[in-house]
Amino acid sequence: MAHYHGEQVVDQELQLVNGDSEEEGGGVSWSQGQEVEVYSRSKDRWIAAVIRKVMRENGEDWIQVYYKNSTQMKDVRADSKDIRVIARRASPKFLKHGGAGDQKSTGLGFTKILHKIAAISKQVEGGLYLIKRVATVIHRLAHLEQTHVQASKKALDQEKHKLKEKFTDEMTRCVDAWEGTEMYLTSQLNKREQLATKMEQQIATPMMEFFNDSELKRKAIIKDEKKYGVEMNRAKLGVQKNLRNCQKLIKSCIVAKSEEEEKKKGGPVKKNKFGGMLKWAKNMMRGSLQDLQTQAASAAKNYIASIEYANERQKKHFEKELPLICKQFEMLERSRMNALYKYLNMLNTLSYEHADPVIKYIEAHKASVTNINPDLDIGDFAANIIRNYGDVPEIEPYTYQLSCQLKDIKAGRFEGNPNSFFFATLEHCMELQSGKHSNLDVPIIVVSMIEAIRNLGGFTVEGIFRLSAKKDDLVRLRKQFDQGIYAVKETSPHVPAGLLKQWLRELAEPLIPTEKYAEAIEIARSKPELQDVQNFVEKLPGINLNVLKHISSMAKEIAAQSAVNKMTFSNLAIVFAPGMLRNPSEDPHEMLENSKYETLFTKFLLQTG
Repeated sequence: MAHYHGEQVVDQELQLVNGDSEEEGGGVSWSQGQEVEVYSRSKDRWIAAVIRKVMRENGEDWIQVYYKNSTQMKDVRADSKDIRVIARRASPKFLKHGGAGDQKSTGLGFTKILHKIAAISKQVEGGLYLIKRVATVIHRLAHLEQTHVQASKKALDQEKHKLKEKFTDEMTRCVDAWEGTEMYLTSQLNKREQLATKMEQQIATPMMEFFNDSELKRKAIIKDEKKYGVEMNRAKLGVQKNLRNCQKLIKSCIVAKSEEEEKKKGGPVKKNKFGGMLKWAKNMMRGSLQDLQTQAASAAKNYIASIEYANERQKKHFEKELPLICKQFEMLERSRMNALYKYLNMLNTLSYEHADPVIKYIEAHKASVTNINPDLDIGDFAANIIRNYGDVPEIEPYTYQLSCQLKDIKAGRFEGNPNSFFFATLEHCMELQSGKHSNLDVPIIVVSMIEAIRNLGGFTVEGIFRLSAKKDDLVRLRKQFDQGIYAVKETSPHVPAGLLKQWLRELAEPLIPTEKYAEAIEIARSKPELQDVQNFVEKLPGINLNVLKHISSMAKEIAAQSAVNKMTFSNLAIVFAPGMLRNPSEDPHEMLENSKYETLFTKFLLQTG
């Protein structure tokens, strides 16, 4: 089957009646990414391959595989005897394990660093580029050697012809010496020509073919990765869009309810500066309170559904799709490294056969080639990524962020808790503490959370602010603050850290006011110095500036211990950017484009304290 129309890809493992685990025939479970062997009737041998898809067409089960050392794909019936499962084999004999330091990274693979898929992709691309360059160098050297040998043979023939024309030497031993020299030079040139031909045919050409095949595989993997990324971003934008829609409808409900209550009281209805006719037209377009309430309830349902879908999509992405992409990249990288070993070792063997005078250089080259070890090299690469960026971060789920629940919307209650620090302005937060804590220059939640993080040793905890706290702990501490109880009695620093992040992100107005957003992005685009951002910060409102100083001061203490907690200014900026800056545009392209500048600007903000 070369092509499929309307094919159905099966996500679950397909239980079929086929062969034993090592032989054909019997029951086998097929799944994506599984390593198998496929029988080639033309070559009369089993060839290693990997399952790319498990499909069903016209009531029959099919398996699409691609061969490990080429881009060729093949469709095989799932119950065919031409496909069988293979057990994971030990590393080739040429791979040598190092000491205790090497053993720490043995067993690590690309799936352990799936949060850095870009680094993996870059490594695979760079590795294949090395294959291309090595093949090109060998091809050029072989061509130059062949050209040089042909020119040398021509020169030798010319000199032999001249010698025959004017041969006058009668000394037999001298003639024998010359004939011996002629035979030596001829055989030497023949050997050099043979070496150049073998280098071209056995190394350069196969290596370039391997590169072309592998590059096609790499591009296919990247295409799948981009497709998954688009789906993830679409789910994220769906949550954000539904949240904004809910907030707008609830605001309209509050206004409509207030107007109806004024009418019932018989009091005067406030007129805006545009006159009563414009207000009447707006009310007609807006609809009645009952209509708005129904729309708000429907929008909240859609919002909850989008959160559930986004969480399911996120779980599938990190548990299935990314591991599959990483495994395909790792198999391609292993294939590349084994190919590099094979052809460089072949070059070494040919050199032994044809270049005895330079044996000491060959020994040094062989020693360097023998050190190639896919297990250790991939393990070291993964260990280095973990050392610089930490382990795969926990998935931070989307949470319900409206101040009122669905049942409150249906009952006509839209304003939520007026004593809450959340979904409030900085000014409102200061009013809530105007009595007992009026001496503070920032909302008490900022002081309490930072103090709790410090007391719980959070400044030296790996992944502080990056790792998520338990949802139940965050809800409990949030309710405690809404009740006016500000003492933090948690045992994990991730809880106050998570609540501080949540409070910043849920401010009614972001820490950097919306009207200054465009100026901040423009500064970030212009490759700023720290002083440029410092000048911007000095223009912020007093409360905003005070909150920023507290947070940036804490960030400096954390970043100073990044060797322990793995949280540099760059990592902290990724965490705090959504709470510092909020893009007023709803254009997905602009939001995606500006996100890197938001992170860069936040990094400078954290360094200004």
